[in-house]
Amino acid sequence: MLSHRTAVTFGAIIASLTLTGCGDDLFSNMNGTAKANSAPPTTAENRSPSADSPPNYGDNSRVHRPGAMTRADEQAATSKAEDVRSALEEQQKRGSVSLTDVQPILEAVAAPGRVDVTNRTTGISATVSADGSTFGIYVGESACITGAVTRTRIWINVNGHYAETGCIEPPTAH
Repeated sequence: MLSHRTAVTFGAIIASLTLTGCGDDLFSNMNGTAKANSAPPTTAENRSPSADSPPNYGDNSRVHRPGAMTRADEQAATSKAEDVRSALEEQQKRGSVSLTDVQPILEAVAAPGRVDVTNRTTGISATVSADGSTFGIYVGESACITGAVTRTRIWINVNGHYAETGCIEPPTAH
């Protein structure tokens, strides 16, 4: 029969070996700066902006990143973006940048392409109405001209389609 002292020592040794996982140091990552015993990071995880990003940031923020464009679609969209800018500048001079005034102008420039125009919003959840309109113009199979127009400013970007919103840039997440 083992003495109490021998039993406690034996128990401590067994517990220590079990907790360290046969040689891995259980306590080496107490502050969470490294992933212990995990697979190499995936491409989505590599897109995290910093070490302080939440888990699965890359997967969860994918809808906010535009998809890839073909070279031909990108060139066509870049060329058409100048026509869009000129048309919006003329509309800005007329003093109206509402959805009802901007949509027909963009449809004329984008023809025969599809155009989506919405009222501009702001705020964390994009629920506060703001001056102007946002738009998305489909170019070819993979490109978009996205942007917004207010009485004082015009934003225009050439990018691929967004996963959930097509050519309208999705609202920022919380």
